[in-house]
Amino acid sequence: MDLLRISWDVAVEYCEQLARKIDFKPDVIVGISRGGLVPARILSDMLDNKNLAILGIIFYKKVGERTESPQITQDLTKDIKGKKVLVVDDVSDTGKSLIVAKDYITNKGASEIKVATLHYKPHSKLKPDYYIRTTDAWIVYPWERHEVERELKKK
Repeated sequence: MDLLRISWDVAVEYCEQLARKIDFKPDVIVGISRGGLVPARILSDMLDNKNLAILGIIFYKKVGERTESPQITQDLTKDIKGKKVLVVDDVSDTGKSLIVAKDYITNKGASEIKVATLHYKPHSKLKPDYYIRTTDAWIVYPWERHEVERELKKK
């Protein structure tokens, strides 16, 4: 498995690049927990939008190992009915978590939904509206470094 290790400086730069690409004015930014929380917070700052919400979704058990399907583990923390929503995650890998998030947010009554990620994998079932880099590698973001290192040592 190819690993792509991202430093804090590079992650912040990617978030800044992503913010500059976003030509959408969301009412609410939704960070997908856990991987999308840091990028969502940085985008909240860059886009001058303090209306930040969290949606918890779990799909990966450990590095490279998924559950059967993504599960919502934390309901959306804000009412988004009639709102324009920017969904933020770190990567669109299979795209399945983002599809679950979009369906959930649609069912909660959002008027418009756009998706932003730092990375997009070409085999993903969902291509984000905004992303910075494309890769097939397993990405190790600085906010998950310790977790990934622990799991790789077990292997």
